[in-house]
Amino acid sequence: MKKHLLIILTLSVGIVFFSGTSLFSLTDSEQFTSVEERRILAAIQERNEHLSEREERLDKRELQLKTLEAEVDKKLAAMQQLRNELNRLLDRRDAEEEERIFELSLIYERMNPQQAAVLISELETQLAVNLLLGIKKKTAGQIMERLNAETALRLSKAFTDLSVNDTPGN
Repeated sequence: MKKHLLIILTLSVGIVFFSGTSLFSLTDSEQFTSVEERRILAAIQERNEHLSEREERLDKRELQLKTLEAEVDKKLAAMQQLRNELNRLLDRRDAEEEERIFELSLIYERMNPQQAAVLISELETQLAVNLLLGIKKKTAGQIMERLNAETALRLSKAFTDLSVNDTPGN
């Protein structure tokens, strides 16, 4: 009977040894792997939590940036509207100024050339040039003849410095 018991025990150990299963739940090497696996799983879980937190922070930041971008776009649109309004007002002012200069040119054109020369010599150069541009060339020539040499030279230089866009009506 001892012989049979010894054979059964030997066969059981052989079966267990060759089949890779243990009579106990874990061997030393399996425990090491299990602890190592738990450590790796813990590290992965910690990394996932860190990445989740970071993703949450990035999502919040992205939302903040989108909000700021919307505000900036809104302010840019408002600034563009103001710029358009300002340009419209400046254009209107320029048109009104050109109209006043044209009307004043007609008045100077009807004046005695000597009297017009005296008045034009006292005006700011650009205004004087704009007035002379609005007057018929013959009358403007008569006025220029009656200006003193210094004023006539100053106005002549201003005429030559005019660009196409500086002339009234342009």
